[in-house]
Amino acid sequence: MPRIMRKSSSNSPRKAFTLLELLVVIAIIGILAGLMFPATTGALRKAERAHAENTAYNLKNAISAYFTEYRKYPVDAKMEETEPIRSDKVLMDVLLGSDSAAERGGLNPRRIAFYTDKAAKPAGDGKFRKGVKLESDGGGELWDPYTDYYYVRLDLDYNNRTKKPDWDESESEFIPESVLIWSAGKDNLEEEIKDNIKTW
Repeated sequence: MPRIMRKSSSNSPRKAFTLLELLVVIAIIGILAGLMFPATTGALRKAERAHAENTAYNLKNAISAYFTEYRKYPVDAKMEETEPIRSDKVLMDVLLGSDSAAERGGLNPRRIAFYTDKAAKPAGDGKFRKGVKLESDGGGELWDPYTDYYYVRLDLDYNNRTKKPDWDESESEFIPESVLIWSAGKDNLEEEIKDNIKTW
């Protein structure tokens, strides 16, 4: 019986990509990546804005819960309504229930944690972003996604209205709310209102 001879694979031409084909594939990948970049950047911007809005409302709710508990706001009673309040250590120590806020004469003697959040991420130059930078005494600072504190304005006259910030373009001088929270947005400039985030 005759044996069937098989062709040796070493004689067949090898299949491989040419340099031109590789360059075309790389060019296509580059074009697709270029098209995806703006979409990804836009999605990240929207996610940061949504995070800032949620945190602002959570801070507003924490201040409202404090008011319900103590029948006052978590600031010095002598403070004027238009004095700047930020989500720095002064305010957040009270809302986080720090040791100093629980001391005699402190603003949170029952040491209730009215606010909780994830740990803030370091952003360099002593700044943080997206969360609470917690201190060893239980206090801390609340940072927005843009490496800045939130702004807070309270109805310290207890008349159920709060003077609007200067950058707000609404006609009325007052907002019919007791707690106003806002962030200056990505540019960290209140006057540039297009990216400001607010709770009213």
